[in-house]
Amino acid sequence: MAIGRNRWICAAVLLAVCTGAPAHAGDAPPCPEGTERYAEYSLFFGRGKGGAQTVSDDAWARFLAREVTPRFPDGLTVIDGAGQWRNAAGRIERERSKLLVVVAPPGEDSLHRTREIAEAYKRRFGQESVLRVVSTVCAAF
Repeated sequence: MAIGRNRWICAAVLLAVCTGAPAHAGDAPPCPEGTERYAEYSLFFGRGKGGAQTVSDDAWARFLAREVTPRFPDGLTVIDGAGQWRNAAGRIERERSKLLVVVAPPGEDSLHRTREIAEAYKRRFGQESVLRVVSTVCAAF
């Protein structure tokens, strides 16, 4: 009997995935004991433009101190990376990058703050874009 039930559940999940049915927060499994649901924001910052690095380590440190830390003073992580993307002209660009990861209570306020950070970076350093990814996670602090 359990096998038939599992097949039914798998078929329902497959149907939802294949038809593009939206997932709802209420559909997510509960967080494990001792954890709570949070939003994880990942922002990808390119440090080059036109094949040259335009955002120095010092410029990044100032941006982090002035724009990011005041918006997320409770904590964040910055990771150095090597990025690649296709620019508006269709050319592949490779550049050093920074990945900012913030885990915060979900909601419009945190989402708005990440949008402000991305816009400030684009304006200050003449960047075409900043990739922002939002995920729901279970975390404990």
